[in-house]
Amino acid sequence: MFGRTAQHQKQIENLQAHVRRLESLVDALATRAGVGEEELQELRGQAGAQIPERCRALADEGRHIEAIKVYRELTGAGLKGAKDAVDRYRERGV
Repeated sequence: MFGRTAQHQKQIENLQAHVRRLESLVDALATRAGVGEEELQELRGQAGAQIPERCRALADEGRHIEAIKVYRELTGAGLKGAKDAVDRYRERGV
């Protein structure tokens, strides 16, 4: 069991490193294209706008903290990212 846990942790770390590299690439491309930070944040929000149905249902019921928790569990997002996604859904329905 412990071997699998270590293996899963290594896979997670590799995926997190890959995501960081991709985010750096997006930032570099945005800079070259003349996309400002505000516009880039908006574009990132649009790209990740869809939140899982279970999270939408919880948010619609006013169970925002639970929606954030479920979002994190389902997507692997950090606390800020999950909160931002749920808040964005509450504000705009996306």
